Amino acid sequence: MKQQIFLYVKKLFRFLFQTIIVFLIVMLLFELSYRFSIIDFYKAEFTYLNDTDSIKSKHVDYLVFGDSFSVAENNYINVLRKSSNKSFINSGVSGTGIKQVNTFLNRRLEKYTPKNIIYQVYVGNDLADVDHLTNYNKLPLIRNLYWDISDVFISSLYINAKLGQFKQRKMETDSNSIKESFATDSYNTRSKLYLMSDSSYLYKSITITEGFEKRYSIWIKEVREFIEELSKESRVYIVFIPHCTQVNSFYFNNFKKMGATFLNEDEFNKIEYGFFEKASLDLKAYKNVSLINPLEIFNKSDSLDHRLYYMNDPHLNDMGQKVLGDYLKEQLSLNK
Repeated sequence: MKQQIFLYVKKLFRFLFQTIIVFLIVMLLFELSYRFSIIDFYKAEFTYLNDTDSIKSKHVDYLVFGDSFSVAENNYINVLRKSSNKSFINSGVSGTGIKQVNTFLNRRLEKYTPKNIIYQVYVGNDLADVDHLTNYNKLPLIRNLYWDISDVFISSLYINAKLGQFKQRKMETDSNSIKESFATDSYNTRSKLYLMSDSSYLYKSITITEGFEKRYSIWIKEVREFIEELSKESRVYIVFIPHCTQVNSFYFNNFKKMGATFLNEDEFNKIEYGFFEKASLDLKAYKNVSLINPLEIFNKSDSLDHRLYYMNDPHLNDMGQKVLGDYLKEQLSLNK
């Protein structure tokens, strides 16, 4: 009997060992395929965001890279398309950051010869996404492990991005996202997870302080790689979308109600805030690169009757996307 049990246990361990080996091999192959863009992982998103004629055209005026802000149903790129005679290829992907963009950049450049490049940055979580926030004391173990693993295997973020796209589409089709009042219980889950991990992560990210210098150094290295892959003949515009808490006291106080802490409110509320200011200095050697900061126009445009962000989600609503699109039209001199 004991010998039989021993044989069963031995078989079980052998099975588990073989399963783990197979899983690791599959993960490694998937990671390599993703990192080197052996297949176009984002073909479906790309096809959805661009019409057939635009996709077939080789020469485009603007090739755009960004995250969920760039792929919303009424996004700023569509505002620009409707208000100018320039051609735009939208290569945005929800849930991605500069690390993911660099995996498929060359695939897009092999097909298109853009006169201009737009790269959209979101200051709310782009630094947290290059080196994820973890807190094993306050967050679930599985969440911490996932974020730690995703810093090594960036292909795991592809799955997360797919899930994020589903959630984003749901949010965009829910009319209550704009109409309902702010409620901590209803607010975006990911934002609350970040706050649970580090209540001052927004302050640290926007001012580049308190340990976020390391995250910034990873991010700026990836941005430089992005720029250096582009033709020096192309004009590059890096658009920094502010977090809603930077815009006015309405959003700022809402996040404080959710537990956000701000070590120096005056420093946080600067128009030329630390993240944007430091990036401007670090990228000034690239003469073909311009950084665009719409924070001031957001300050002026957001009001009680015309909110630019969803009440319970940090993304831009339709009004916010239009304000951003109109502002970029001026900044890009598309009126000429």
